[in-house]
Amino acid sequence: MKSSKKITREPSLPSQDESRRTNVLMEQMLSKFDVFGESLSDVRERVSRMEPDLHAVKEDVAVLKVAVRSHADAIRAQAEATSSLKEAVQGNTESIRSLNDIVLGHTQAIRSMQTDFKNINHRLEVVEAKDFS
Repeated sequence: MKSSKKITREPSLPSQDESRRTNVLMEQMLSKFDVFGESLSDVRERVSRMEPDLHAVKEDVAVLKVAVRSHADAIRAQAEATSSLKEAVQGNTESIRSLNDIVLGHTQAIRSMQTDFKNINHRLEVVEAKDFS
């Protein structure tokens, strides 16, 4: 039997061309990382300058939310009150129409009584004009 030994090859060393390409790639990557780092630094600086403004806007929005809720509640209450008033006005309008009909009926009765009173007054005048002597 043969002993089975694995033959291990040692990795070959990179050629000079491969080393140069690797070095060029690394330099390009480092250059791009430098640019990225500078850009990131600019972004951080801008964000730092904006943070106080963002906090102020956040506080303003919180105040506005409270005001909007308050106004919305007031508007709802006003709408409910308006609805109640509208119903009351409709009820009063119906009552006024009913009373108007009654007044018209009384007006007609008064006019007919006026005619009767005129006749009675005329008769009274005639009777008074006659001398009972």
